[in-house]
Amino acid sequence: MKKLLYLLLVLPFAMMVSSCSNDNDLPNVDITMSFDNAVVKDGTVYVLQGEEFSITGLTTKAVDSNQQSAIVNVRYFWNGYPAPGLTWSNFPMEINMAEMPQPESGNNILGLNATLLETDKSMSYCTLRIPIKAVEKVEDLPDGQELGEATLTFTTSRTNK
Repeated sequence: MKKLLYLLLVLPFAMMVSSCSNDNDLPNVDITMSFDNAVVKDGTVYVLQGEEFSITGLTTKAVDSNQQSAIVNVRYFWNGYPAPGLTWSNFPMEINMAEMPQPESGNNILGLNATLLETDKSMSYCTLRIPIKAVEKVEDLPDGQELGEATLTFTTSRTNK
């Protein structure tokens, strides 16, 4: 009887460590970030110093299926530090470059950490680092481009083994 009692005590713990799905089946999504009053060239977002630009959207799309996907619990960082002015909010999210700490070079990093979700996949985490180049005048923008709407797309990579 004692052996049966011990077995019954161990059974719930054994069930807690079992899994119903493959934990290596991670989301494979494209993450698209949209900006306004910016230029995107070769993966770098160009903005004017002292001006305001906006993040107008953050979306996901499943790459290898028609499944639903989402990016949630987004936390923003500016040059490696938590950005109190860049909290998760409805879009557009304005970023006033005059209020953001700037290195002399104008080279900044907008970082974000988030949770990625895709139907029938394991939950995953992602970290994005977006180079933001603050230029002094419009003439310094690449290839004579004008400020406006711009997008930047990232594809998550699988590290399943």
